[in-house]
Amino acid sequence: MENQKMTEDEKWAKAQADMAIISKKPGSFVSEASTPISKIKKSLSKDDYYKVYQRFGFWPVQLAGDDAAYYYLHMTQFMNQDIIMPADDVAKLERNIDPRIENITFKTAEGTQTETLKDFLFGKSRKQAMMMMHKGKVVFESFPGMNPNDLHIWMSAGKTPLSVVFTQLVAEGKINQQDMCSKYVPELQGTVWDEVPVWTCATMCVGLDIEETFKSVLMPGSWINNFHGTFLGLYDVPYMKQLQTAKKQPNGEKPGGPSTMRYSSADTLVLQYICEQIENKPFGTILQERVWSKVGFRLPAFLCLAPDGTGVGYGMFSTTAEDMLKFAMLFTPSWNKVSKEQIITDDMWKIFHETGKNEAYKDTEEQHMATQWHGVAPPKNGIQWDNVFDDGAMFKHGNNGQGIYVDPKRDFCAIGFGVAANTSGTDYAPGFMRTAAKLLAGE
Repeated sequence: MENQKMTEDEKWAKAQADMAIISKKPGSFVSEASTPISKIKKSLSKDDYYKVYQRFGFWPVQLAGDDAAYYYLHMTQFMNQDIIMPADDVAKLERNIDPRIENITFKTAEGTQTETLKDFLFGKSRKQAMMMMHKGKVVFESFPGMNPNDLHIWMSAGKTPLSVVFTQLVAEGKINQQDMCSKYVPELQGTVWDEVPVWTCATMCVGLDIEETFKSVLMPGSWINNFHGTFLGLYDVPYMKQLQTAKKQPNGEKPGGPSTMRYSSADTLVLQYICEQIENKPFGTILQERVWSKVGFRLPAFLCLAPDGTGVGYGMFSTTAEDMLKFAMLFTPSWNKVSKEQIITDDMWKIFHETGKNEAYKDTEEQHMATQWHGVAPPKNGIQWDNVFDDGAMFKHGNNGQGIYVDPKRDFCAIGFGVAANTSGTDYAPGFMRTAAKLLAGE
């Protein structure tokens, strides 16, 4: 009841005060990011391990401090997991490292030149890994803060496997994107989801008051804070119950635009429930059967499970860096280097690019943020992809510095892992990825 009586400004002030208290506790590394990122590669001592383990919770995961650097590499220790098995044969990637890439720069939205990629990776960005592929070969790899065989959480970059499964079902005619979401999920009937077309959920312009911003995620009592707390069982409210409480935007916004793209992982979960209802299987099983079992990943993927068994398909997904790169390769002409079957079909590509609407994305907070990342403004988003460019390239960001970039025209893709708070400055990794793609294409 206390949170209901407080204004939004008061709630945010309280959240900041709570974070300050947490960070000042003796021996706490919850929000402090003082440990050199290179040290993260090394094993913890017995005493440090038990301290970090006992501090695990919502705040440490979100605040991207030294504790989070450990959690992001060891999420399998802290949550129940669905193990997603790959194909029997491991695809071995060739290397053709291009020394030019580490020295690339690009012009920011403000017109200034960035530092070099190498300086960026080993500076304040707290990047743990970055890999790039061109024409089927690894052309760049760097591991400032993890080992190549470590498992790392994808955060919201993990929405992309769900986007593949969903788009497959659309291409197969099993989902009509003009239908309302509740048509496919009986538990959502009689709620606001009766008025939300599936395509608006896929592109996050649902017109509901469930927006996920850096501020709202950390604000106790906000709808999205309660939603994210569910995966740790903090509020004893299953995901479905939380989705049923969603309300319309108080300003009268309608699903679909114009200019109503408001980021929310809740939209992703609704798509997951749609896929589960159609296939009559949990998401982890669907993903394994439709995608993972067909690709020569080196290790299984691990999907976190909420206390009620729901797969957290909007981001709590862990693989090695190279296996994430292999997934990205499925979107390029070099897909046959890692899979015997073309998973991303031409029909799917058409759906990816035609579902997002320029008018729903223009001048939104998401577009402004993407402009900072890339140095230029992408014209729209796609099915669970944050940025879609006119040349066909797509990028998906993940909380605290994760990312996946695919560029089929240039036969290029790139991935990155990190552990830097969203408030610590602009993440230029997407811009470096796009710049490298153009360099390798001779542009």
